[in-house]
Amino acid sequence: MKRISHQSRSQQTNNPATDSAALDTQLSLGKKEQLLFDDLKLAVGERVKLESVSQRGRYTVRYLGAYPGRCLMVSAPVHNGVMVSLKEGSAVRLRLIALNRACAFSCRVLKVISSPVSMLLLEHPGEIETVRVRKSPRVTSQLIISVDEAESGQFGSGWPRQALCGDISLQGARIEAGDQLGEVGDRLYVTSRVQVGTVEQVMMIEAVIRNLEEIEDSFSGGFRMVHGVEFTGLDEEGLLILTGFVYQQMLQEQVGL
Repeated sequence: MKRISHQSRSQQTNNPATDSAALDTQLSLGKKEQLLFDDLKLAVGERVKLESVSQRGRYTVRYLGAYPGRCLMVSAPVHNGVMVSLKEGSAVRLRLIALNRACAFSCRVLKVISSPVSMLLLEHPGEIETVRVRKSPRVTSQLIISVDEAESGQFGSGWPRQALCGDISLQGARIEAGDQLGEVGDRLYVTSRVQVGTVEQVMMIEAVIRNLEEIEDSFSGGFRMVHGVEFTGLDEEGLLILTGFVYQQMLQEQVGL
């Protein structure tokens, strides 16, 4: 999970393929609900995932506004510093999170504008399909993670340390380690590789220890420390990846994978 930088915020370094997979995972679960796009009250500047159906490309763009019932405006997609060429009339699919809902809809490019600002005018979707993102579904993960102290010298030496993430939610995790990683209230950085769909991502999330428990280790006969941690400071990119992973684990548990 990422040290709250996740990846560069530029369009060139965001990972829209991973973000799209995360949103697709959420949309495949839960009860679907139809909402009017205008009711989402999407803020200007919010990141939106745009997929070109014809070019099979996925990009991160910015929402620039809407003419209610007529059209949407988003920044033009960019790849390697160059504006992506999309034809007027071509089909695109947009994915986003708003009002604690994962949303997706398809529309067509009405107009490509290159000056004074590069942007796309898109068909207004009217109603869109949404799925409410639950606050804290908790799933078994069994992830091998690396834990580092947030402040040097905060709790002993030998950092980073390996640990096991036994379960995880959108709000926190249960971390088991051979020794104590800190006191209640201490901050940590939790790093792991997770796979959402077919895309592997390295993430780092800042966490705060909220509770501690000593348990017996049935394998060694000794004891292990269980740390209940709360995730803090998650940005939109990190939340998308974490949500996609959690919901993917939920789906696997439901179908017995």
